[in-house]
Amino acid sequence: MTNRRRRAGTFRTGAVAVAAVALLTTGVTGAVATTPADSVRQSTTVSAQAELPDDSWWGVRDGKTTTPYNEYNPGYKFGCNGDQRHKGLDIGAPTGTTIHAWGSGKVVGTGYDDGGYHRWIQVYFPSIDMSMTLGHLLDGSQLKVGSTFEKGDVWAKVGTEADGLNHPHVHYRASKGNHGEAAIGPCEDMDPFVIWDALGLPA
Repeated sequence: MTNRRRRAGTFRTGAVAVAAVALLTTGVTGAVATTPADSVRQSTTVSAQAELPDDSWWGVRDGKTTTPYNEYNPGYKFGCNGDQRHKGLDIGAPTGTTIHAWGSGKVVGTGYDDGGYHRWIQVYFPSIDMSMTLGHLLDGSQLKVGSTFEKGDVWAKVGTEADGLNHPHVHYRASKGNHGEAAIGPCEDMDPFVIWDALGLPA
């Protein structure tokens, strides 16, 4: 059985048997540099909200899927070992649009990579033991490392084309386990729908 949602001509497909999603573990980490300021641990607790906003798509207000997970993209430079598949899920929205937490967890990493993720944060969901990197964020809008969050809280805001993007969007990349402070690499990832589904969010 397959669940499929559509918006503005785009879709998300998720198999019910999400356990069959395989993790590629070739050892390429796609390391992303952090700055000294990023290593400072600042603990902040965010006030909880009951649900994701009604007008959100994958947690992004008025968002739409612009590049699905694992889509073949000729010329794409950030795949696994030269593979040209898009290792993540892109949700497009205007710069400054809020990105909302899918469930409860903690921010465990952050950094800035001028040639890839740009401003990013790493979040961990302890209830399901899975992690996710959010890239292309508006610098300064993101939660600090050590911050806890609940479902519906604001993680960050969508970044800007000034970072060299062809359109403003958030890039989600997911992985099993607590990936820690380093961003998830293209050979370590899995479909973000696995996290969405594990958190009990609607298909």
